[in-house]
Amino acid sequence: MKKICCLLVLCFGLFVLFGQAEAKAPKFPIGYALDFQKITDQKMQYIKSLGINYIELSGIGALLDKNLQSTQVDPSWTSKIKEVAAILKRNKVKVWSIHMPFSLHLDISRVDEEGRLHVMEAQRNVLQVLKPVKAEIILFHPSFYLRLNERSERKAQLQKSVAYLNKEVKAIGSNMVVENMLGPSLTVNGRERPLMRSVEECLELFQGFPKDVGLAVDFCHIAEPQHLLASFGSRVKTLHVSNGDGTAEYHYLPCDTRGKNDWNSIFATLEKIKYKGVYMHECKYNDEKEIVDCYQHLWDAYQTSLTIKK
Repeated sequence: MKKICCLLVLCFGLFVLFGQAEAKAPKFPIGYALDFQKITDQKMQYIKSLGINYIELSGIGALLDKNLQSTQVDPSWTSKIKEVAAILKRNKVKVWSIHMPFSLHLDISRVDEEGRLHVMEAQRNVLQVLKPVKAEIILFHPSFYLRLNERSERKAQLQKSVAYLNKEVKAIGSNMVVENMLGPSLTVNGRERPLMRSVEECLELFQGFPKDVGLAVDFCHIAEPQHLLASFGSRVKTLHVSNGDGTAEYHYLPCDTRGKNDWNSIFATLEKIKYKGVYMHECKYNDEKEIVDCYQHLWDAYQTSLTIKK
């Protein structure tokens, strides 16, 4: 009888221990970036079977003339977006985020005021067309590459654009974020890197942004992204998950050993800042199953590291 009681106590102790571990370290919902023109019922059914319930819409630049000769969106794209929204609704897949178009011509920090206003008009037109997909997050790049010695002017222009776009994003029921950009050095090939290339520059610029504008942290754009996560805390609203080393646009699958990200530290930081968003992948893969399997592998490794520390 004594042995049975001891066994029951042991089992109960293990149950409580594992229950606490699970409550302490919940997984983040998983998502991945997908070109909106590749969305089909078959594709959505497949990713749902893998446990992916969220996507980021990419490829949105297709809605606009690449040289921005016109700010209008062709009516055929309006129909396409409504079709995409219907497919997503049928399959119960949610659009967590939309990656807004970016290019030399679509730079929201353009120095020429007439050109900047032209970009604002184009981005607003795109937002209106995208309204049916009901995205939680609308993501913008802060700039394209810059000419030399115009960084201060660009920062001022960016502040104006962010204030304007935030209102337009709110008007369609979404939340705005701005993404950190690649910048291991200030200059490359005779031009300056995009704005928000470092933790310090991100912090500087966000001081002038509306308080409800969030940060999107791209794990490929900066070495040791956990430091950027920690610096912004609850203002981190979404992620671009991939592996890299902060020197180039590698966007490796997170499990690709060519990257140098410390996933245990990243997971620990996300938990510390109480990140509430989707673990959104923007990475290279052959099949979506690789994304899911890799995430599970890295999460399990993180859980093991916590056990070892105890």
